[in-house]
Amino acid sequence: MQNLRMIVATVGIAVGTAGCGPVEWQVSASCEETKKCRIEGKIGGKIGGGERSSIPWYERLLKSSTSEIPDAAQFDIDISGSSVAFPANGLVTLLLFDSRLGAATAARQFHWQRSGNSLTLSNPDEVNAWAAGAAGTADELRYDLAAFEVGAVPGPNTIAASSRYQGATKAASVSDFQVCTKYPSPYQCGMTP
Repeated sequence: MQNLRMIVATVGIAVGTAGCGPVEWQVSASCEETKKCRIEGKIGGKIGGGERSSIPWYERLLKSSTSEIPDAAQFDIDISGSSVAFPANGLVTLLLFDSRLGAATAARQFHWQRSGNSLTLSNPDEVNAWAAGAAGTADELRYDLAAFEVGAVPGPNTIAASSRYQGATKAASVSDFQVCTKYPSPYQCGMTP
């Protein structure tokens, strides 16, 4: 049954920030014909250097100068390339992950909100405090928005998400999907487009 046409393009971009080495950003956005969608991603890689390279990711950030420490308030997901209507809010699971051990060190759910074409954390200060206290040996931060329903018209639709920090795009994903309807619609469920 091929009533779902999905094209997913996920881009992970290595970027350099002041005083830090390459950081890998990834984001993936997808929807089903039922209008249930997901956005997930990760931020990780080598941050800091020299004498700090052997200590965990978030600890390196905490030992960095104030200008090098990431702020959850500066992170957002731009959804302006989407043809669907997003809900006003939802939940996101943040997971601190140790890639050397292949295991999560901490996980917690937080609320997100939509403001125009941007999804942001509802309480970034709470996220910052949690991440600083729970980081342990983590070298990645993974995020996964709980499945949410979008407003989409019958036929072809697009969900687009760009992971941004301080307004600069770090990774982007675009996924096309089709919402089907009952006969006599040209987008019938169970029919290949």
